[in-house]
Amino acid sequence: MRCGVYVRVSTDDQRDNGFSIDSQLRMIKEYCEKNNYDIIDVYNDAGHSGKDLMRPEMQRLLADIKSKKIDKLIAIKVDRLTRNNYDGFWLLNYCEEHDAKIELILEPYDVSTANGEMIFGMNLVFGQRERKEIGARTKRAMEEMALEKVHPAKAPYGYTRNSETGHLEIEPIEVQVVKEIFELCKQGNSSRGIATVMKNSNAYLKTGKWTSDRVYKILTNSIYIGIFEYGKYCRKPQDILRVENYCEPIIDMETWNITRKNMYVL
Repeated sequence: MRCGVYVRVSTDDQRDNGFSIDSQLRMIKEYCEKNNYDIIDVYNDAGHSGKDLMRPEMQRLLADIKSKKIDKLIAIKVDRLTRNNYDGFWLLNYCEEHDAKIELILEPYDVSTANGEMIFGMNLVFGQRERKEIGARTKRAMEEMALEKVHPAKAPYGYTRNSETGHLEIEPIEVQVVKEIFELCKQGNSSRGIATVMKNSNAYLKTGKWTSDRVYKILTNSIYIGIFEYGKYCRKPQDILRVENYCEPIIDMETWNITRKNMYVL
């Protein structure tokens, strides 16, 4: 019996459930040896969320199932495969279509039977619920960090993140570039024009290059007046968390207001 072994863990999964990649592999290998299964390949999506099937190793697994490379898909639990109800049943039907069977060593039911499919569906529902709870906990934790002015992400250009406190501090070289960018906008230059000036003057950048998009993101980031907008790029406007006096401002309010008007005109 040719088996494909699928393992996955995210930081939250490992913390909450204790199923590390190594422990999953150990359990599955012991199970396969006991049942005389041949492990053809291991598909390891370490660090990937189970919210959907768009993971590199899952996609490789699906391709191998379609090409009849494996007869069984082995995982420890259904939530390792997916935490999405719709995706779970899609995967089950996909495996049946290509003559592959799903076998879950910590959930020993036969998914090819009516009762097994029902239990499979129930476990998918619980997995989806757990994923949403994990997301809610993470969201609350990140918001608490923001309210305590502990920056929850990489420091924006012009700042560094204090390794001990997590607070943002002025970066002495980049801060001069930020001021120049706002001054050029204040004088009526467009984002594209400012990016050209930055490139021609070889303005300091750790990585990447100066583009109009990079300049635009700097000009629209309220962090430079000391206001952090958590969730600005992924939440509805009414759900964005605004934290004032978050860090030392680089730009004064007069400059900020003038550049708002100039950007609207440009």
